[in-house]
Amino acid sequence: MEEKSKKTSIGREIWEWFYTIAIALIIAMLIKTFLFDVVKVDGSSMYPTLVNNDRLIVTKPGYEPKQGDIIILDSTYKEREKYFDTLAAEEGKEELSAFSKFTKGFTLPDSLKKRFYVKRVIALPGQTVDLRDGAVYIDGELYEEPYYDGPTTSIDASVEYPITVEEDTVFVMGDNRTRSKDSRSSELGLVPYDAVLGKAKLRIWPLNVIGFVE
Repeated sequence: MEEKSKKTSIGREIWEWFYTIAIALIIAMLIKTFLFDVVKVDGSSMYPTLVNNDRLIVTKPGYEPKQGDIIILDSTYKEREKYFDTLAAEEGKEELSAFSKFTKGFTLPDSLKKRFYVKRVIALPGQTVDLRDGAVYIDGELYEEPYYDGPTTSIDASVEYPITVEEDTVFVMGDNRTRSKDSRSSELGLVPYDAVLGKAKLRIWPLNVIGFVE
């Protein structure tokens, strides 16, 4: 009787540990999906504001891009959505469900897997961006950029200026204009709101530069 009680107690303890870990993982996933995330800066496109290997906290709830914000975006979002649209058409559907996109995401070509960029919002829907004499003009007015003092020039001959930002998209650039693939490139172009992960709010690594990012 005592031996059976011990086994029951051990079984209950294992179940409690399993249940606790499962709940903790679910909570962590919900926080990562809906509240905030931690991302690592990869590359020098935001230098000197941010540098390679900086760690940033990205806030998500109710975020809508604002001019001057530093954001994290999914650079392959548009091409991946086109791919999903093609699959939907092949299946005789108007579009794939969110669940179908999730499951098919495991077999995506490498070129379509999520790849996050850190960029700064330069212009919002309805605004017109022009690059003239090495400077940025928004709606015909010189755009002041205290975080950058070098020239800003076109990086893709196929992109013509001025550009009017479409609805629910933003025009972004990196602070290191000579080392940034951004909205000046036809490969990225205007970034849909749905491709924006959130706003880079706080740098938490390295320790000697912890603080808000602007």
